[in-house]
Amino acid sequence: MQFGYEDLTFEDKGEYVRCKLFKRYFFDLEKKDLERVGKITVHPDSLEFDASEKKVVNKVIPLLEDGLTRHLRHQLYDKPAFYIREELNIPLIGSTEIGVVERGSNIIEVKPLTGCNFTCTYCSVDEGKNNKSYDYLVEEDYLVKATEEIAKIKKHPVEVNIGPHGEPLLYPKIVELVKNLKNIQNVEIVSVNTNGSLLSKKLIDELAAAGLTRINLSLPALDEKLASELAGVAKFPVQHLLDMLDYGKEKIDFLLAPVVIPSKNEGEMKKIVELSKTITSSFPTIGIQNYLDYPKGRRPVKKSLPWEAFFTFIKELEKESGKNLTSTQEDFHIFDDEKLEKPFRKNQTIECEICMPGRYPKEMYAKAQGRLINVHLTNDLKNIGKKLKVKVVRDKHNIFKAV
Repeated sequence: MQFGYEDLTFEDKGEYVRCKLFKRYFFDLEKKDLERVGKITVHPDSLEFDASEKKVVNKVIPLLEDGLTRHLRHQLYDKPAFYIREELNIPLIGSTEIGVVERGSNIIEVKPLTGCNFTCTYCSVDEGKNNKSYDYLVEEDYLVKATEEIAKIKKHPVEVNIGPHGEPLLYPKIVELVKNLKNIQNVEIVSVNTNGSLLSKKLIDELAAAGLTRINLSLPALDEKLASELAGVAKFPVQHLLDMLDYGKEKIDFLLAPVVIPSKNEGEMKKIVELSKTITSSFPTIGIQNYLDYPKGRRPVKKSLPWEAFFTFIKELEKESGKNLTSTQEDFHIFDDEKLEKPFRKNQTIECEICMPGRYPKEMYAKAQGRLINVHLTNDLKNIGKKLKVKVVRDKHNIFKAV
C-alpha cells in the first residue's frame, strides 16, 4: 500500500526516513520501526509498504503523529518545535507568543510561528539564535478560525496584524494565511511586520493578490555595515530591501519601522526619513520607535533613550526633514473596541491541564476554559496531560500566567 500524509514529504536516509513538514520542519523515523509494518519504499510524497491497508493505517499513523507531536524540529538552528493543530484542542488565546491576541482595540494580533533568520541585537523578544527550548508553528486553518471568532465581537472594521515573535515570512503558508484572514467578515486591513529579507517579486505579487494591505518593514540602518551589526547577521541585505520596496510600493502600502538605539543608529534616521518620502500610502510611511529594555529582550546598550529625549529627537528630525513623524491612532484607523471576556482573573485558583511545552526550561502551557496559560513548571513532555490547580498571576488582555 502507498501511503501519503498532507503537508509531509519523505527522504530516505539509509537507517532512517526523514519526514519534512512544509520543508522547514522535520522529524526522523527509524527504518527498523517502519519495516516491522512491511517492506518499505520511500517516495518524495509517500511511503509504500508491502502490507495491508489496515496494518499500514494502524501502525504508521501513530508513528507519524508521535513524530509530529513529540519529535518535530525546526530546521532553522535545528531546534525542537511544536506544531499546534486544531485536533490537539490547544487554545490559541492566552499567550503573547503564539495564536491570537487582542488588547481592547480593533487590531487583532496574529502569531503563526516563532523563530527568526536574524538575531537582532535590540530584539525585544530575543528571537533568532537563542537558548529557548522550543519553537512553535500554528496550523493555518485553525489560526484563521480563532481570528474570525474575535473579529465577530468588534464594532469597528478590523486590522489583522501578522506580528509574531520571529519572522512571519518564514511561515510556510503565509500567502494562504493573508488571503483567508482578509476574507474574514469585518476585516478591512491585513498588515505584516517583517525584516524583508525573504521578500521577492514573486512573493510580493502573491501577497498583493492575496489582499495584504501593508508591510511594516523593520530597517535599522541604510549603512550596510551598521545594519548588519544591529541585525546580528553577516550581511544585511540593504540593497535587496530597497529593490523590493521600489518594486512593491505601487502594489502594497509600506511603513518603514526603524528602532532608535542610543549611540548606535541615530544618524541613520534622517536617511530613512528621506526614503519614506518616496512612498505613497494610505497610512503614515514611517514610524520611528524607541528602543525599550524588556526583561526577556536583548540589550545592545545599557539604557534606553528617556522618552523626553526621544520626543525631542523626533521633533528635531521633523524640522530637518519637513516631514510629520508623529502619528496618531486615527492615522492607522485604530479605535478602542469591544474586549474579550476573561474566564478567570488574577489571584484566582483554577484547575487546568498541561497541553504543550513552554519556550523556557521552567515553563509549560496549560489549558482551561478555552484559554492557554503559561505555567511555572519544569518543561518536560511527560507533563502533558497532567491536571493540576494553579494560581493566576497575570490576566491582562487575556494573556495568562500562573504558578
